[in-house]
Amino acid sequence: MSKYSDSSASSNFTNQETNNEQPLPLIEIDELLSQLKHSHGLYYKMVNLEIWALVETLEEFFPGTWNQFMANRKVSMKQFLQHSQNNKVDI
Repeated sequence: MSKYSDSSASSNFTNQETNNEQPLPLIEIDELLSQLKHSHGLYYKMVNLEIWALVETLEEFFPGTWNQFMANRKVSMKQFLQHSQNNKVDI
């Protein structure tokens, strides 16, 4: 049998590696979920802050860049939606 097979890998764990000597602390699922939601919220706030900083920098060096970007985005979104609707009808 290969040294990389599943059976040999599982037999190599010891009590020390699996931490059987000390029980893991009990953490409530609700606490973990609230921590995750909080972390997720902070992540999106950081992303928004970074985007705002990039937009401000662009506007400083190239005035009107953001307005042009948003106008192009609006046209692209309309084209995308029209294309999506046409493909749904064909199927």
